[in-house]
Amino acid sequence: MKFNVKSITMLMLVCLITLMAWNPAEASAKAAAVQTIRVYVHDKEIHPKTAPVVQGGRLYVEFRSAVQALGFSFKYDAVKKVITAGSEDASFRIDLKAKKAYVNEISFSETGTPVFIGSGADIMVLGSIFKRTEYINADYDQKQKIVRIYEDLQGKPKNSDLKTIRALLEVHYQTSGGLASIQKLNVEAWGSYTAMSADVLIRKSGGELLDRIEHASIYMVHNADKSWTINNIDTDTEYLNYPSLAQKEANVPDADKTAINSVLAADFKARNEENIDALLALQNPAGQMFTDDPGLKSMREYLKAVNAKNEMKYNGESTTIVAYEPARATVYTVFTMVDTAASPLFKLRFFVLDSVVKAADGKWYRDIDNDIILDTEVVK
Repeated sequence: MKFNVKSITMLMLVCLITLMAWNPAEASAKAAAVQTIRVYVHDKEIHPKTAPVVQGGRLYVEFRSAVQALGFSFKYDAVKKVITAGSEDASFRIDLKAKKAYVNEISFSETGTPVFIGSGADIMVLGSIFKRTEYINADYDQKQKIVRIYEDLQGKPKNSDLKTIRALLEVHYQTSGGLASIQKLNVEAWGSYTAMSADVLIRKSGGELLDRIEHASIYMVHNADKSWTINNIDTDTEYLNYPSLAQKEANVPDADKTAINSVLAADFKARNEENIDALLALQNPAGQMFTDDPGLKSMREYLKAVNAKNEMKYNGESTTIVAYEPARATVYTVFTMVDTAASPLFKLRFFVLDSVVKAADGKWYRDIDNDIILDTEVVK
């Protein structure tokens, strides 16, 4: 058969088209596209041996390069076919034979998809495995083709974070409450705020009479610069060994002792008689309710409301003056309160540090702004 130049040219084109049809060009193109996925760990690009891939709609990343960039130790036991990686905050164990993975010794799996692909030390793992640490995230931006692996500021605090938080709290309590030591510090929840519970022992200082434990609910914020700040602290105070105050009576001149006890007795009498004017007449003239008129008005309204709704009866059981200065004293008072209109009767016993002051007129008055309720108990 005789071919001219034109025929030969056409034949070559046909052959080329045929080669393109069966040549795995499409696979090559897909591979090239996959290789464009870049990996950043802590905002720094790394270059794994094998680029991330998306398989079955799930992202897989090379495990070794990622954990090493995160600062984890890495070990591959070629005999047992087991990969381990760890830090002081999290651990991974991947059993290649059993095809199982563990994060912090808890089994990790996702329905319908393998946890890892490949074999040997350089396997690819599901990106979601990092989230099981509760403080590491792995996000994939499909548009930008970028994988970002990072420590989540709203994740579970690491051990180093707990040390930082403890140091902040020690400074807070040392400057606001005397000699303190944190006896317990637990993480309760994390997210926008990290919620913690703490028991802080504060030794008495200055004119304080009792050691105490602050049972605190603390809310911390993890800032963008990775520093921590205290957002809020709610506290329930436990005063230690307060019954011992009954045996610690201060030396008080007889005239002042009599006057102080008389003020407290008159206070109970006015409460039981629901005599608001008499009750207010016993209060410190320089106190907040007298120096701020809305405070006095609010107190009157409050006492009227209490008297209208309840039939409260008070009974003073004991008073002990435990601290004394010529113009100020503190009284350890034990009294009961019962609402006689309630059914069944509900009776409470109060343990209180009552504050009294001597005003410019030489008389002693109640100083309720500085009273401290030490404890209460139900009387059966």
